[in-house]
Amino acid sequence: MLMSLLDQEYELFCVVGKDCELWEDIMDEIAVGDGTNIRFITTTSHPDETIEEVIEFAKSFHTKKKSDLKIIYV
Repeated sequence: MLMSLLDQEYELFCVVGKDCELWEDIMDEIAVGDGTNIRFITTTSHPDETIEEVIEFAKSFHTKKKSDLKIIYV
């Protein structure tokens, strides 16, 4: 799932809820890989915020290209 998001070239990956810091770390590791094909993505984790707060944060985040907000529940 995380590789698919990288392949779609999202510029921002926000995670909220249980184990969100772990999800963020894993996305960072996948994006960097072994260093030969680094992919740029900004990652953030929000353990003490509501989904609504994180959505507002994501909407206000400036990216190079306009993209839709994609919410994934796991």
